[in-house]
Amino acid sequence: MQTEIVISQIFILGVVVLIGAISAKLKILTPESKDMLSKVIFNITLPLMLFTKFLRLETTPVLIKNSLIVFMISVLVILFLYFVSLLTAKLFRIKGAESAVFKIHSMFGNTVFLGFPLINTLYGEEGLLYAGIFQLVSSVTTWTMGVMILTHSSGTSLKEKLLNIINPNTIAMILGLLLAVLSVRLPDVLVKPMAELGSANTWLSMLYIGTILYFAKVSRLLKNKSIYLVTFNRLILAPLLLITLFNVTGSLTGILPDKLVLSVIILEASMPCMASIVIIAKELGSDVHLAAGNIFVSTILSILTLPFAVMAINYWL
Repeated sequence: MQTEIVISQIFILGVVVLIGAISAKLKILTPESKDMLSKVIFNITLPLMLFTKFLRLETTPVLIKNSLIVFMISVLVILFLYFVSLLTAKLFRIKGAESAVFKIHSMFGNTVFLGFPLINTLYGEEGLLYAGIFQLVSSVTTWTMGVMILTHSSGTSLKEKLLNIINPNTIAMILGLLLAVLSVRLPDVLVKPMAELGSANTWLSMLYIGTILYFAKVSRLLKNKSIYLVTFNRLILAPLLLITLFNVTGSLTGILPDKLVLSVIILEASMPCMASIVIIAKELGSDVHLAAGNIFVSTILSILTLPFAVMAINYWL
């Protein structure tokens, strides 16, 4: 069942990416329209998706209690993945813009489009709730720490880096989270059109990735060693290290969070590279072609690795 779900979701992604590549081949999407599509995604559909997602949070006492545990572990896991990326980047001498994309893709995966359907099927509504909290942490760190990483090697000043953090996406997250915490409910006549437009983000992002892969000439990208290293980090090293770490911690302290909580967090940390990084890299002047290559290779290979990650989680935890 897990294998069928993974393959199905990746196939859906692949079809839309293929449509994007064919559109570029037929000159329906040109380099100019590709750049405009990037701006539409970054400034309209992605902020609306984030804003409406936070509006759906139900702040009950039980949710708050469980959320705090998942939230703290998620922060530690993402920071742990960052330090793993630092060590491997230094070990394999990955530098500059390539290093920035390598680090951010080692940290952040495709937790929504691929992760949510898989977790919902495996662990039900409770698992999906924990996955949403992990995604909340991932979103916040993407638009803060992630932006800082991508602009670190671009020669921008500290002021410019801080201004990059204050963008439509961080504003959308802050407003959405504030309204959710205050239990403010906007009328459906406002939320529905924003949510519908935001739901187009996944498909527009896949179209954009398809055009990027076409114009970037994937065959040349595949010669870059960092693509395979970041894929190894996300799909194999991350789940193995986290399973080992949680086992050792539980053995030494006798304290271990609920198995469902850990299963969801580890599985979300095992997803292929985050698609939205292509858009962010484009807008921040980083290596967009390398980011597209990371997504292409890691997504294809995740068909093989994710079922094994699920089996390892069930066996060792």
